[in-house]
Amino acid sequence: MYLVAPGGHPNYGDEFILRAWLNHLARVRPDAQVIVDCHTPGQAAVLLGGCHRHVTFVDTIWRICFGTAHLEPSEAVATAARVVGDPGQMPKLVSGIEMLAAAHTIHLIGGGYINIVWPHHLALLAAATAAAQRSGGRAVATGQGLMPVGVPEREALLRELFGHFAIFDVRDTPSAHAVAGTGGDESCTGDDAWLGIRDPEVYDTESGAAQRPFGFCLQSDLMDDFAGGRGTDGLTEAVSALIDQWGIRGEDVVVVEAIPGADRLVYDRIAHRLPGAIFVPFTELWRRGLPARSGQTWVSTRFHVHLLAAAAGASGLAPPGRIDYYPVKHQSLIDAGSHWHIVDSADLPSAPIRSGGFDPDTVDVLHQGKVALADRIYPPPSWRRRGLTALRSVTAR
Repeated sequence: MYLVAPGGHPNYGDEFILRAWLNHLARVRPDAQVIVDCHTPGQAAVLLGGCHRHVTFVDTIWRICFGTAHLEPSEAVATAARVVGDPGQMPKLVSGIEMLAAAHTIHLIGGGYINIVWPHHLALLAAATAAAQRSGGRAVATGQGLMPVGVPEREALLRELFGHFAIFDVRDTPSAHAVAGTGGDESCTGDDAWLGIRDPEVYDTESGAAQRPFGFCLQSDLMDDFAGGRGTDGLTEAVSALIDQWGIRGEDVVVVEAIPGADRLVYDRIAHRLPGAIFVPFTELWRRGLPARSGQTWVSTRFHVHLLAAAAGASGLAPPGRIDYYPVKHQSLIDAGSHWHIVDSADLPSAPIRSGGFDPDTVDVLHQGKVALADRIYPPPSWRRRGLTALRSVTAR
């Protein structure tokens, strides 16, 4: 199995999804060799090396991607595919490309990284499908968020690439429309984080942070569009207004950091207003889990904190960042059953939201849908045994 992921940044959502897939493979394929190809393999190995006993971290496909980033999209896609067929064009990567091209399944796991926000990532699709064609295997993608797609020429290129995937699964309705009719096995099972929602390390339920009635996760990256273009300044003012309107005290608050540094900036600006607040850095969040529970109210710009807190039953607000990117993400969760509210600076409620998150039955359905997809890609041993028995029975007739 060859997993492609934006791992090691670190970014809590991306690392969570990668951990979910590694945990799943540890359950259904404990003896298999698993390769994780990510842009920061050293840090990813530190965070995730213990999830599967036969996992190796590399950065081959990402180096192909970065090595073609300066080219026009169509040329980058063509070059990435040629390099997989003729590794000598990138001689420093020959050994890694040979490993990639020997994989039976090349799997782009979920996230929102195949879109115009990071346009050069088209090369990941091209390299993955070229590797599958060379090995005689298959390329699959799960939980992908493709919005914003970009100009029509780029969309046409994307759709051509989608057609080479054996399975292409997305996480939201606009992305489903983007892949519709491309010829592969298309599905929309939601974000890949649902695969790991029942894993034991997801939630921190024991610490003092988990007892706080209000939670915040406030990013500074990709927030330029918020509050009519006022960005982090507007977000700081909006959160300050909520503190005043809701009568929030510091001893009632936990603040979590999903991306180190990027999720500290806004908190540092308002920390003087919240004496006694608990700040949970990424390292502790990763080690202990998200301190979310039913009965809390969260304010989170981060999509995966929304998903996980709402899945625990917490109420919340989702102030959106980049206008062509974040609203689609948060809306996909509301469409799936989250009772959170997407709000900009002009829509702040005068009292804390108490509408709850996801209903437990909905969480179960979303989890089981993702497990069913995972079982299609990596059939559990019992499925393989039944298939072999059926084949022998047919052969004996």
